[in-house]
Amino acid sequence: MYMRSLLTPILKKLLTPGEKAALRTLLTEFKISSNHRAGLRKIRRKALFAPARINLGCGPVLKEGFLNVDLFPGGDLTLDLRRGLPFSSGSAELIFSEHFFEHIDYPEPIYSLFADIYRVLKPGGALRFSIPDAAWPLHDYRDGLSAPYFRACAENAWWHRDYCTTRMEHINFHFRQVGQHRFAYDEETARKVLGKAGFADVSRVGFEAGLDSAHREVGSLFLLARK
Repeated sequence: MYMRSLLTPILKKLLTPGEKAALRTLLTEFKISSNHRAGLRKIRRKALFAPARINLGCGPVLKEGFLNVDLFPGGDLTLDLRRGLPFSSGSAELIFSEHFFEHIDYPEPIYSLFADIYRVLKPGGALRFSIPDAAWPLHDYRDGLSAPYFRACAENAWWHRDYCTTRMEHINFHFRQVGQHRFAYDEETARKVLGKAGFADVSRVGFEAGLDSAHREVGSLFLLARK
């Protein structure tokens, strides 16, 4: 702790903004790796090899009756899902996720992750997920700030930062979210990725109260893919 307090001001002076960002990323990846190893140990210790219902990328929103998995502590299990799912093939009846897949790089490792989800699902099992609907802001851009998407941004102030007052600022934040969003999806592209993973039965569905979080009802693309 003493060394850290000593080194931090020195590094701030010596490093460029780009180097500082790279260092933060590296330190975060070390933490993620440590969390992942802890998650694997917990799987072995508690024999969590074949959970029936899994919530991927849960963040602080835990779902009852699911094994809640996230990159950082707070759920039931910490795993780096970019490395795939360390669960038995054909074991899960339902894999659920909301606003997580857009945080994974495209085309890899998201293609591999969807293929692994397909592997872990039992025959007839389902993947049900939501992602930000990128088609909506693109469609409404031409109609100006009075269009439904931009009105929704004003009504849901927590969506975007205070500086977002122009259409392009809103579009950029929707797609990037301060670097956290790695790829934007519409239904066509999501169906393509699911198809390459092996899913042939894919349908667009609506918001489901009791399963989907209430704050995801507006602006989400909901899909159900069955193995």
